[in-house]
Amino acid sequence: MNFHDMSDGIRLSHHAHGAPVPSWPSVDSLHAAIDTGDNSAGNGGDGYFFGSLVNAPIVIYMPINIAVGGYNSTATADQLNTVQIDQSATQIAGVGGDGGNDNTSIGGSVTASGTGSGDSGAISTGGNQAGNGGDGFFLGSIVNASFVLYHPINIAVAGPNSSAHADQTNNVDIDQSAIQIAGNGGNGGDHNIAAGGDVSLGSGGGSDVVHTSDNSAGNGGDGYFFGSLVNAPIVIYMPINIAIAGYNSTADAHQTNDASFDQSAVQIAGIGGDGGSGNVSMGGSVTASGFGGGDSGVISTGGNHAGNGGDGFFHGSISHASFILYDPINIAMAGNNSSAHADQMNNVDINQSAVQMAGIGGNGGHGNAAFGGNIDLFASGFGFGSDAINTGHNGAGNGGSGHFSGSLIDTSVAIYAPINIAIAGYSSVGDAFHANHVHLDPSTIAMAALRGDGDHGNPAVGGDIASHLLPDHHLLLG
Repeated sequence: MNFHDMSDGIRLSHHAHGAPVPSWPSVDSLHAAIDTGDNSAGNGGDGYFFGSLVNAPIVIYMPINIAVGGYNSTATADQLNTVQIDQSATQIAGVGGDGGNDNTSIGGSVTASGTGSGDSGAISTGGNQAGNGGDGFFLGSIVNASFVLYHPINIAVAGPNSSAHADQTNNVDIDQSAIQIAGNGGNGGDHNIAAGGDVSLGSGGGSDVVHTSDNSAGNGGDGYFFGSLVNAPIVIYMPINIAIAGYNSTADAHQTNDASFDQSAVQIAGIGGDGGSGNVSMGGSVTASGFGGGDSGVISTGGNHAGNGGDGFFHGSISHASFILYDPINIAMAGNNSSAHADQMNNVDINQSAVQMAGIGGNGGHGNAAFGGNIDLFASGFGFGSDAINTGHNGAGNGGSGHFSGSLIDTSVAIYAPINIAIAGYSSVGDAFHANHVHLDPSTIAMAALRGDGDHGNPAVGGDIASHLLPDHHLLLG
């Protein structure tokens, strides 16, 4: 048997434009003799990463201020520190690209006559993709382990009949926040069209002879992650302020601390991309006459997907283990007939919040359509076999599944214990003033293995079927 006519102005015969050409091989000896599918337009690229991302800065900053005075003298120690330490990190690896918008991918139309009962997959116009988000793959680990040691010391010591003054003021801003993203699928695009070409056949047969399915438009890519995300910053900040005066003297110790610690972390891994909106995916129409043979899967225009969210896969662990030790000490000691004043003022803001997401399925888009192509059969001689005609298996706007294997860990620790002491000797005055304004946020949001939500307004419809002279009605699956 020979293909006689094809669309797009191609005619298969023994002569073309008056010149002899080699004969066209029969379908009996070919697999997938005609293929106008596998078209792609505006798809997001896949992301691959093998290895690890490491960001581990270390800061050690310890100023020391000491003033010592002899008998009947004055000792003054002033320390002022304005420190800003930024150890924030943004780590992104193995993320699939987002799909484009307003793309069209269509398989070509095919017109064939005189086809016999030959091999499978003789005609295929499917496998089209338009505006889909790329998959993300990540194998390895992302590590952000910052360490800060900041320990100023301020001491003033004076002998008898003298004054000792120790002033310490610290304005500190330490940013150890981290954003870690790995193995996430790209989001699907919007308003894309993926359609299989139309097929017209005469006098044909065999299994899978016509295939215009496997079209996709605007689907979110799957996310894959194998490894771990680690963010474990540590802050040790302990200013010490001490004023000691001898006999018949005055000791003043002033300490003011304005500290802000940001150890927040956003860790996202293995998330499926969201499906796009307003996409159309449909199989091409099929018209067949004189179709015999009776094998399974003869005609298929199903398997279309539009605007579905990608699945999320995560294997490993996510860890966020912050540690803060902030313990200022303020001491004023005076001998007999003297005065001791100890003032301590602390304004502290500690943020150890974390958002951890792993193995989350992408949300489905809305306003998408997935249709199976229409089928018209005339004078067909199907004898037996299931699934001879298939226009089903269409999906639109479905949320992706979430898969998670491992653990989510958030173990933040904050130790804040300022000490304010004023000790005066015999017949003296001792004052101790201590004011603390503390804001501590150890909140955590952890999500794992959640299925994405399906959106609304998405039709998934099998194609219409018109047939004549079909002896087995169970062969038709709409």
